[in-house]
Amino acid sequence: MAAERGPFREFDDSHDAESLRLARRVLRGMALNMRHVVLAPGSRSAPLAYALAEAEQLGALTLHVRTDERSAAFTALGIALSTGEPAGVVTTSGTAAGNLLPAVMEADMSGVPLVVITADRPEQLHGSGANQTVWQQGMFAGRVRDELHLEQAEIDDGSLRLEPVSRDDMLAAETQVALLLRAATTVSSRSAAGPVHLNIGFTDPLIPAESPSAAGTQRWARKGVIPSGERARLYRAATAGAGTSQNLPWPAETAGAENLGDAVAGGDPALEEPGRVLFVMGDQAPSEAVEFASRLGHPMLAEPTSGARWTDLTPVQGYRLLLQSPPGSRAAELTAAVERVVVAGRPTLTRPVQKLIARDDVEVVQYEPRASPWHDSRLARRVITERQELADFAGRPGAAWSRAWEDAGLKAQSIIDTVLREDDDAAGGLSSVRAAQFVAETVRTPLLLGSSSVVRDVDLAAALTRSLPGVTGSSVTSRPVYALRGVSGIDGNVSAASGVALAAGQRVTAMVGDLTFLHDTNALLIPSTEQAPHLDIVVINDAGGAIFDQLEHGEVGRRAGQGQTVERLFGTPQTVDIEALADAFQHEYFFAEDLEELGRALAYPDDRVGIRIIELRTDRTRLRDLHAKLIQALAPSH
Repeated sequence: MAAERGPFREFDDSHDAESLRLARRVLRGMALNMRHVVLAPGSRSAPLAYALAEAEQLGALTLHVRTDERSAAFTALGIALSTGEPAGVVTTSGTAAGNLLPAVMEADMSGVPLVVITADRPEQLHGSGANQTVWQQGMFAGRVRDELHLEQAEIDDGSLRLEPVSRDDMLAAETQVALLLRAATTVSSRSAAGPVHLNIGFTDPLIPAESPSAAGTQRWARKGVIPSGERARLYRAATAGAGTSQNLPWPAETAGAENLGDAVAGGDPALEEPGRVLFVMGDQAPSEAVEFASRLGHPMLAEPTSGARWTDLTPVQGYRLLLQSPPGSRAAELTAAVERVVVAGRPTLTRPVQKLIARDDVEVVQYEPRASPWHDSRLARRVITERQELADFAGRPGAAWSRAWEDAGLKAQSIIDTVLREDDDAAGGLSSVRAAQFVAETVRTPLLLGSSSVVRDVDLAAALTRSLPGVTGSSVTSRPVYALRGVSGIDGNVSAASGVALAAGQRVTAMVGDLTFLHDTNALLIPSTEQAPHLDIVVINDAGGAIFDQLEHGEVGRRAGQGQTVERLFGTPQTVDIEALADAFQHEYFFAEDLEELGRALAYPDDRVGIRIIELRTDRTRLRDLHAKLIQALAPSH
């Protein structure tokens, strides 16, 4: 009778504490597909911390340490958002784990592969009143793609294995964790990428045993066969190849006016010819939809994070203003004449767009070649998944239709520029809309836009492909634009920008409002042992929340006796000294008095290191009237 085969062991750490042995197997399973982990220190998670330090020394991954758990989670989310690969966050038990929920919610709704790793007290301590003990298994249920609980005590009773019996053994901890990570990145017609949760019950001792002199240093951590730089290059090449023209049902030559069909005799060709289709490009729009629309010349209403804002002409400038135009205007006639709409990605920024795609007289489809983490069941829109279906539905645009939207957009952009400049001149100071426009058009780095007003101001006013004075044409190239549009919260925005900068290995700019900035000041708290991300934080400080004044609450606030109530309930006014705050965290600070100073501050990004805070102050009490002026400027003249 053959003897029972021993474990398939590639290294021997049998001398060490069981908690460390389990932590190493967990990281071996993760390091195959994960390169960055953010750690928020704690006692129960100590085995993971020690194992992470070892793995970094062995070159298997990069470790980042942050003090605050919520900031750590959003930093990891920013890394995953930038790379498209899993990024992990590690916390101890108790409320530390609870602080991860906002980032998990955002990752869930935006399809970001965030790996949440929470250390837990062993099961025998639950219900005993032990410190920092809460039931963490399933705490993110309904928001994660998969979850796994590993209990260290199960190693002793044999129900959990550290080493596999063979390479095919599915019971080893390493294999279970590797399969969990696969769930974070699996994309198909029925599943979208998103967060996963690993909860580990660790038992004392939580520190490594002293290594026997004979053991020496072992290379236990796995390293990727392909270096990370080469893997990134191959990934970019594969992504670019997936949307090439030979795979798509459109002609090799961009259709011009001469071969798009004759104009309808009589009347207005733009309003009567066939092919009156609009593309609504929301957050993370599929690249093949962007290329299809731009190649054929379909008008696109493109949000800043859609990836479609960089193509020439077909993204309609000032589209939000056009959709709000007064009756009788040319823009209102064009909007009323829309027959079909293709929605690609997730549009979340404007009510006028939502009103358009909810119209009963407009046929709407959602182009969704891969599963999305969201679906708006309120809208009677057909979901199409194939490129040929997209071509059949959208067809070719009418020549006059495309030209009409292009002309209207150019007129709207001219109106926006003129009204913003004249309003600032009359008020003697910058509006937040003009400041956001300037930064978005001027900055030369990847850009993260804060939730709430900032991203909407850029959506309304910025023409990302044009050069402003002092910006060379070579600087105006496609660059990543990020925003947290999954749940659209204002928490964690600066931390996410830090994560983008860490992953990109270059300077990144975050443009945020003052409340968004203050919600995430813990992102400024970088342990002195850590390299600070190279990050410019542009804070548009209007001393409170501006967005509510643009909603129905602004009308209430203008009723007799209601101004102070609305300001208190929704304006959330603040008087924080941001320069003193920057000084307290020992980060560089710059105050921009006007656009000229702001332009100087944004120039030469490669000459700076670490975090710098750039503040400019604006007056939010002007904004409601400013938006009314913009809409009125499009009214037909009599």
